[in-house]
Amino acid sequence: MTNRSPRNWLPLLGLAAATVLSAAAEVHAQAASPREATARKAQAPTAVRPAAQAPRPATGRQAATRPAQRVRTTTPANGRAVAKPAPVVAARATPVSMRYRPDTARSAEAPSDLVLRSTAVLVASQATGQVLFSRNDEKVRSIASITKLMTAMVVLDYNQSMDELVTITEEDIDATRRLGSRLAAGTTLSRAEMLRLSLMSSENRATAALARTSPGGYREFIAQMNVKAQALGMHQSRFEDSTGLHSGNVSTAQDLVLLVTAGMSYSTIREYTTTSALRVDTPGNRAAHHLQFNNSNQLVASPEWEIGLSKTGFIREAGRCLVMQTRINGEEMVIVLLDSDGRHSRIADANRIRRWIESGYSLRLI
Repeated sequence: MTNRSPRNWLPLLGLAAATVLSAAAEVHAQAASPREATARKAQAPTAVRPAAQAPRPATGRQAATRPAQRVRTTTPANGRAVAKPAPVVAARATPVSMRYRPDTARSAEAPSDLVLRSTAVLVASQATGQVLFSRNDEKVRSIASITKLMTAMVVLDYNQSMDELVTITEEDIDATRRLGSRLAAGTTLSRAEMLRLSLMSSENRATAALARTSPGGYREFIAQMNVKAQALGMHQSRFEDSTGLHSGNVSTAQDLVLLVTAGMSYSTIREYTTTSALRVDTPGNRAAHHLQFNNSNQLVASPEWEIGLSKTGFIREAGRCLVMQTRINGEEMVIVLLDSDGRHSRIADANRIRRWIESGYSLRLI
């Protein structure tokens, strides 16, 4: 045996110790708990997949050859963003409402779609009484020259000769409102001509002369107007004069439907209220001997309307008024418009109502 000094064994002992320590460290790492491994894994940074982005708008030659496409990004439950092109949706026409286009035919779908400028309105079927549209129809208000329909019925009920001559006097000239008239004092016309001018062009002096020359005189004539109103069931109506210039002549839209319906039973009233124009010889008239009168309701001359009875009215307290019996879509209707807020708005309201009925809504009511 060869003798070695202790100094020669020292390197060998160091190498052996290092080997043992490395093996022990490896065994310790393998024996580490799963919780620690999971914790270390959670702390490690993870790669994040970027969300898809909309492509940039094409420029230059690309823009000329390929249109830009809209891209919509959605994120499903698994957390992965997916880019999808926006679906192509077919364009749909927006329904037109009379609230925005009152002049568009076939656009009304409900009563609320009918927008009118008259304060009180009533549209009803004459045959059934079915109300198609109403607003403030129970409110009592001044009716202006709508009064002349009642005047005409009382005149005809007296059954006086329609050929008898009637002369305008100073008593027939209104002293309150001082409205003008082409029928000067001294103008002489037949009772029929006076009544036609009263109903057609709302001639106030002709109307006053008819009441004054009635069998019982003027005051009795007014009393008979009120008796007639009660007999027709017009219990919310009252008359103070024959022309409608008195603001105390009041009624409701509901009562005026009764008045129009009653007036339709008089052939003379139907004829005179729908005469579009008339040229009258006026002997005794200082202004002229031949005068042209036109209907105060321009719709009677329109080929679009079939009107059986018509009457307009206006004083400041009543606003602009219009009542009509007309046939629309084969159905006889009564239209009442009171206190319209513009010079032409009552005519415009009547046209809106006709188009509204023609649109088909009324067929679901009658």
